[in-house]
Amino acid sequence: MRNVLRAALLTALLAPASALGAGPAPAPQGAAWLLVDGQTGDVLAKRAADQPRAMASLTKMMTALVALESGDPDRLVQVVPAAAAVGESSAGLRPGERISVRDLVRALMIGSGNDAGTALAYAVAGSEGEFVVRMNDKAKALGMSRTRFANPHGLDAPGQESSPQDLLVLGREVMKDPFLRRLVAGRAVTIPGPGGQGTRRLESQNDLLSIMPEADGIKTGNTDRAGYTLVAHATSARLGRDLYAVLMGEPDRATRARDAKALLEWGFSNYARPVVVPRGRSVVDVPVQGVPGATVALAPPSPVAATIRVGQPVTMRVSAPSAAPAPVGRGQRLGTLEVRQGDDVVARSALVARAAVGAPGFGDSLRTALSGIGSVFT
Repeated sequence: MRNVLRAALLTALLAPASALGAGPAPAPQGAAWLLVDGQTGDVLAKRAADQPRAMASLTKMMTALVALESGDPDRLVQVVPAAAAVGESSAGLRPGERISVRDLVRALMIGSGNDAGTALAYAVAGSEGEFVVRMNDKAKALGMSRTRFANPHGLDAPGQESSPQDLLVLGREVMKDPFLRRLVAGRAVTIPGPGGQGTRRLESQNDLLSIMPEADGIKTGNTDRAGYTLVAHATSARLGRDLYAVLMGEPDRATRARDAKALLEWGFSNYARPVVVPRGRSVVDVPVQGVPGATVALAPPSPVAATIRVGQPVTMRVSAPSAAPAPVGRGQRLGTLEVRQGDDVVARSALVARAAVGAPGFGDSLRTALSGIGSVFT
């Protein structure tokens, strides 16, 4: 096999994508923000992304992860009085009631219940302090070097802080968990009422889910010190791409949602999905062994589309034999194609023969033999 590397695709193929032009990134009104490609990790926009600051209820993402790692999420636990006494954002838990860890996580992530966070801490670790140790240990294991937790709910406390970059890491971990990923995509959840009587309906404050169809998570927060915060995720089915956004210090709930939407939509506008190799376009010609002068053109069996970053060069890598043994059937697979942008493979395809080439005839064999003899005397 030989590798054929082409420095760039035809300019004409990329012109429609390049013409899109995303323009400058919007500037959210908050103190810090970050926008990242979920697949490549490329930072598309940022401000003060490495500076730690109060994070409010974004804390609860770590609380949920630590709680779910502790054992069976369907086990029933008892709500301690300390949980019901936390105050502010509440899931309406009552001291002594028994409820599953899973339902407490629902109340934590959707209803943003501070009582649910404290209930989980006692149920998992026996005390809030021991649970916080586990939270900080996990933050360290994840490389969240600018993060420190002081409680499981996110109310303002000395030293309780994180950075947009660290919260991105935490958001990614949440979206790896199938239960949490499904959970945070919703606007409301129902948990059992006290003593199993009736139900309690809890609603999310993530207004982004209502104003942006692509949005599917993750967590909001707000306190006097933190302002309004959000770790958001959105997926574009058309592009096959996902983005993460972190906003901290936003002035109010409505602005937080609008700023996140603008940032994410701008991020998606940085990408396009053109057909980089149309149906029937040959990408390489390969000599046919034993049939002097004959070649076979190789092309993808169907159009090759790729999601690409606007304005960045795209390359093709073709792997094909130095000579194809005859006979060659039409549609026979003889190679592979990779479309790359930087170090990332953005599309792959087989390469097949566009036409058939028959087995060598007597004249072909004679010419091949004479060619071999001639090379001996050359």
